[in-house]
Amino acid sequence: MKSKTILVLSILLISAGRASPAVSSTGPGNASLSTPVRGVWMHPGFFGPDQTAAVEKMRLTLDEYAKAGINTLIMCVKNTSGHVYYASDIGVRDKAYDWDFFGAFVAEAKKRKMDVHPWFCVFPESAILGQVREHPEWLIQSPKREMVGTVNPALPAVRAYEISLMLEVVRKYDAGWVHLDYIRYPCEPTEPYFSFDPETLRLFKNDTGIDMAAVKARDSGNMAWNEWLRWNTDRVTVFVRELKDALKGTGRKVKISAAVFPDAQNARVLIGQDWPAWARERLVDMLCPMLYSNDAGLFEKLVREAVAYGKGRSQVCPGIGIGTSHNQNTPEGMIEQMKISKALGADGVVYFSSSSLNPPFLEKLKASKS
Repeated sequence: MKSKTILVLSILLISAGRASPAVSSTGPGNASLSTPVRGVWMHPGFFGPDQTAAVEKMRLTLDEYAKAGINTLIMCVKNTSGHVYYASDIGVRDKAYDWDFFGAFVAEAKKRKMDVHPWFCVFPESAILGQVREHPEWLIQSPKREMVGTVNPALPAVRAYEISLMLEVVRKYDAGWVHLDYIRYPCEPTEPYFSFDPETLRLFKNDTGIDMAAVKARDSGNMAWNEWLRWNTDRVTVFVRELKDALKGTGRKVKISAAVFPDAQNARVLIGQDWPAWARERLVDMLCPMLYSNDAGLFEKLVREAVAYGKGRSQVCPGIGIGTSHNQNTPEGMIEQMKISKALGADGVVYFSSSSLNPPFLEKLKASKS
């Protein structure tokens, strides 16, 4: 089992920072949904914590993006450690960003009529901060009671906490979108890795009558194990459904986008992410399957599948890997994947990420803007 992902109870003593006071909100951009999406995943670290330098880099970067036809910015507001990058009264802010980073970013995007999707790494909480530190029972536990730094989608309290962060951003910033990433169970140390904590086992038994603690054969030949896989997958869909309902309660039209794993069938079983179901239920407005590969044939196959899942239900904007842990693309490869996406009826593309979208890639985008 990989030690970097296994957390002993002593990690709960890690000190957490305090959320900064609330500040005034700013509004979203207004890029037209009729225009094909050209989006970029972005992180505050790309700009740095110094306010003056960061705002200047925002202006320069977004000017270049506008020239390249980029109209959608997916900005991280909660990372995998659990730190947030906006003026939160609920979450724990990254202490290096002691100013309203997200407010400044939204203001610059609005000037250029770009849409901003506040990006949440939903369930990872590796630093065990704030409310998560107060509730160690929220963490996913293995059958041996080993914990990982991810909270458990099966628990109603976990779902309510993560949704509360999203509602806070929507209310403070008048955001028009919420972007979901890590909207799944963890991949490590194994797939699947669902939680065997007592409360989850109780909830599962209440719903199904099955005592999972007593199930010995934990494989797909066992009907009880199959029901366990199905039930946990449904908990993630319940989260998306609850978020959709909560956003309706704001009295405004707030849309949901989601970064999802490339192969929908495998994702449903191995990480509890049934994103075609989200499209069928119209729970999400934009799906961004992360198709990080230089293999054009494989990219085409998975774009075709994704477009079929989303057709008439959700926008589909494939994620193109520029520089990732899975691939290192070329400007020409990026353009080829954009052409494939367009030919198959995708609604646009999203690039990962701003740190890799350097001048050679931007120049290709400018040349292909038409």
